[in-house]
Amino acid sequence: MAFSDNIWWTRKAKIQTANRLLNNACHANLLLLWYSFCSTATAIYYLNTNSAKTTNDLTGVGWAIFSVLALCIAGFINGLTYKERAGLVKACYEALDELYKKAKRAAPDDAPQLSEEYAQILGSCENHTDRDYYLTLCIEHVTNSSKADKESGLKLGLDRCPTWFHWAYLAKWYAKIYLLLFFLYALPILLFLVLEKSQ
Repeated sequence: MAFSDNIWWTRKAKIQTANRLLNNACHANLLLLWYSFCSTATAIYYLNTNSAKTTNDLTGVGWAIFSVLALCIAGFINGLTYKERAGLVKACYEALDELYKKAKRAAPDDAPQLSEEYAQILGSCENHTDRDYYLTLCIEHVTNSSKADKESGLKLGLDRCPTWFHWAYLAKWYAKIYLLLFFLYALPILLFLVLEKSQ
């Protein structure tokens, strides 16, 4: 396994990291917009005189707590700085691309200097997660059009391939993240239904 291969895989994993951070930023903004809309819509709904007469204290307290929750989430999300972090990761994988090209042309004597430059580039931003690396393995394996070697399972141009563990880990991760997103998006509707039934 050549040093340039490590750089290539790291760069690919960093691309997945940047994509994940941008995806998180998108969902965070959508959730804040959705929560704001739901808070405003329920306030307008309860301004109706017929609804106001039947509204109990629990409903008012429930929506007040929800509004505070939305405000806290906004502050928390702002502190995560997803877009800024994605920008740093993007700069990192672009620098890794240049280093990869240099490593492909380098002589064996250049290895220490390349390793030092590699470490400096990696230190410029956060590390990728296991999920980012596993996703990279699976995507590169699936998108490579060559046939896998029967003995090693490797495809042409790749020095590693995913195992059943990588596929299972990703399936579990996606199931968990989609359930969490479903709950977060459904929370205002569930709260509305629960509070309406409690009246």
